[in-house]
Amino acid sequence: MTTEEAIKQLEYDKAMCLFNPMTGEEEPMNEDCRKSAEADEIAINALKKQIPMKAIGTHYAHMRCPSCNHRIPSGGGSSSRRRDNWCNYCGQKIDWSKNNETN
Repeated sequence: MTTEEAIKQLEYDKAMCLFNPMTGEEEPMNEDCRKSAEADEIAINALKKQIPMKAIGTHYAHMRCPSCNHRIPSGGGSSSRRRDNWCNYCGQKIDWSKNNETN
């Protein structure tokens, strides 16, 4: 199962937990359903952070996380700089592939 497939399954499970067949409304039938839907949402958000996203910016000193907009080290500039593969603030995985490289 891929990360994307797991997210879809959790979203489905969450929707099923929140759907009350007696009323036809989106509301938890009981406290267990509410807790399960909340746990699904936490898992969905964590899994989404595992999907690499391109950093935002055009210059190595100004690269930013696409999820939280905090600056992230891109490894550009001096050879002593490091390149982070994860945002230190929100945990988003960063994709530094060639079409996003800076010189």
